[in-house]
Amino acid sequence: VLYYATDDGFVVPVMKMIPWEEGIGKAALGYLMDTDANRASAALMGLKTVIPEGTELSLRIDSEGEATLDFSGFTPHASVVNTLAEFSSINSVRITLDGQKVSTLPNGTNVKQAMTPFALNTEDGEISAGTEGVTALTLYFPNRSASLNVPVTRYTEEGSGIETAMRALIKGPENAALRCCFPEGTELISADLFDGVATVNVSAEFLSAQYTEGLDAAAYTTMYLTASALEPIYELNILVEGEPYEFNAAVSAPLYVNEFASLGG
Repeated sequence: VLYYATDDGFVVPVMKMIPWEEGIGKAALGYLMDTDANRASAALMGLKTVIPEGTELSLRIDSEGEATLDFSGFTPHASVVNTLAEFSSINSVRITLDGQKVSTLPNGTNVKQAMTPFALNTEDGEISAGTEGVTALTLYFPNRSASLNVPVTRYTEEGSGIETAMRALIKGPENAALRCCFPEGTELISADLFDGVATVNVSAEFLSAQYTEGLDAAAYTTMYLTASALEPIYELNILVEGEPYEFNAAVSAPLYVNEFASLGG
């Protein structure tokens, strides 16, 4: 899973099948480098590479799962840290520049300590991460062209359960570059998550989603991804006023947030 940038300034995870090789972490970062081939491949999905072509990098991983990533002439992007953290052998990433430990990067990022994955695409708002009693929710919204699912971090004082997450999802995104998948007036009646099964009950206004092609399927995907961010699930049931919702076409659980279509594509 690689983390790319988008034209709208978001960072998004995308599954890409790549050939296995020794040093697979460094090889994975190579696909984020701005070469002609990588740029063309990413552009097909509305994505942008994040590492300038010609950047030299080295990577080593210790027995405790801390990766040390050394760059030359480049300020690392959050997508680099999050990409490396996708590997089970890596718990945190320490950044060095030209072989030297530094306290801050040229952009001001504090790198005194090893870094864990960044919260992505944080919404602006009155509530900040440091406010007491605040939790971070990861919500998923499609971009306006519906070509990508974008993770968004929203801070809330309403708790971190599935009801809070689904209510926030139905409310929609703050950023106009993202799309809400729920018809106006849709309200959450209840939501629960138990033993890998999420059940979400919404008001009758949701029924009008069937009149916009692909909208109810997109709502299913974003609900599934948002519930999965709370804990792993294998099933999502959508109810409308307590009755099972019937989709216009078959829907399936997303294995990845986004994915390239083919090997190396």
